[in-house]
Amino acid sequence: MKFILISITFLMVGCANAKMKDTYAGCDVKYTKISLKVKDDFRIVSKSCNEENPIVTNYLEGSDQKIFINKYSTDGGKWPQKLEAVSIYKQKNKAPILITLHTQRWDTPTISGVTYSVNLYQIINNEGVKLIDISKNLGDDQSGLDGVSDDYMHFKFKDIASIKRWLDKNYK
Repeated sequence: MKFILISITFLMVGCANAKMKDTYAGCDVKYTKISLKVKDDFRIVSKSCNEENPIVTNYLEGSDQKIFINKYSTDGGKWPQKLEAVSIYKQKNKAPILITLHTQRWDTPTISGVTYSVNLYQIINNEGVKLIDISKNLGDDQSGLDGVSDDYMHFKFKDIASIKRWLDKNYK
């Protein structure tokens, strides 16, 4: 009888510990504070899990909301995608824009350099936050390689400053 009680106790403790374990175990989680209404009221959560096929998943969290932003998997090569930079672009009398910049390093016999992916989301802030993907406005410049693939290729949006300069001219 004692054996059964001890076994049940260990089983219950084991189940309780399993429920308390971090759901991001094996994942690298990074947080970036951003300001939508007031200073640091939201944050970007970037979860990168090192599995057989690494995936980076990004969320916007704050004001009791968790909004999926985007997800990237490894396109090939040795290094996984990573969220390189995040920023909010604000222009007077316009909806703010969330900017995400993802990178992936390449070093293969055919491709060498860094690929860049830019995403733009218009932020609608009425009774909660809503994101509208407007990345297509970048056209062919939404993603590209800065490096060598047969010929040298140059990608113009390698940082937030260059993206904001483009938005200054083109976000009407």
